[in-house]
Amino acid sequence: MRRHAARGIANPMAAAEIANRASLIAWELMDNAHQHSYSGAPDQTLTLMLERSRYLLSITVTDAGPTPGCKRLSFPEQKSHGGGLGRVASLSFYWDWDGCAGLPVTVKARIELP
Repeated sequence: MRRHAARGIANPMAAAEIANRASLIAWELMDNAHQHSYSGAPDQTLTLMLERSRYLLSITVTDAGPTPGCKRLSFPEQKSHGGGLGRVASLSFYWDWDGCAGLPVTVKARIELP
């Protein structure tokens, strides 16, 4: 993650900053998916994707949907305690999610590149 995030950034300090932010965002998104979806079950997975354009780095995590039998269908929300999506919001310039009740949810965070 760090190597791909920093690729092509000439300034070593800027490259390290982008690599650190991308790694922390990926960790928070994966941890969030493991805690709040079926992706946390031993036999399940999640998908992590890193996309780069000229000015943006996008980190995307898609979970395995809600745990079977779960009566509460939740969607990603930023809480005030500072971890999870709150931390993602502070490290990225923008984040959003896509999905429907009872199906997998995809959360994407974007970092501006120098």
